[in-house]
Amino acid sequence: MMPSDAGEDALRRVGGDGIESLTADDGGIRLRVRPAVLRAVSVTLRDHPELLYGYPADLCGTHTADEIHLWYRLWSHEHGRAAMMDVVVPSENPVVPSVSDIWPGFDWHERECFDMLGMRFDGHPRDGDPSRMRILLPEDWTGHPFRKDYKPVFTGDPLHGPQETN
Repeated sequence: MMPSDAGEDALRRVGGDGIESLTADDGGIRLRVRPAVLRAVSVTLRDHPELLYGYPADLCGTHTADEIHLWYRLWSHEHGRAAMMDVVVPSENPVVPSVSDIWPGFDWHERECFDMLGMRFDGHPRDGDPSRMRILLPEDWTGHPFRKDYKPVFTGDPLHGPQETN
């Protein structure tokens, strides 16, 4: 069952020019949005009766030389379809608004994206303290291992820093 035109229209209405692309088919919706409309689009995806993407399935990201791509994967149990939302931010000072209050399940996902990519989530409950945002690495870890510009510092301490391998 394809998403309805009413759902797509609602997304275009709240996202305006901040929606760079939007396609829908039997599997669901794929869209690319700018950070400025991420929260408004997220609330619409979750609450609009023709959409109801209430399950936060996954949030992941990748770093290219110039930008970071974040992919939010959502699921609608009511309609049995998925949504994939892509947000692109520049590598320098990468910040997007947090959606952890919209989908509480993204709390730890946002922390993982901070840990691995250095992505900041404005409004996240732990955003003001980078050591509290860490979820996979020790609080005193330097850098973000999934960034292309990450340079590991081999400390020899297996609990604090990357280890040289054969």
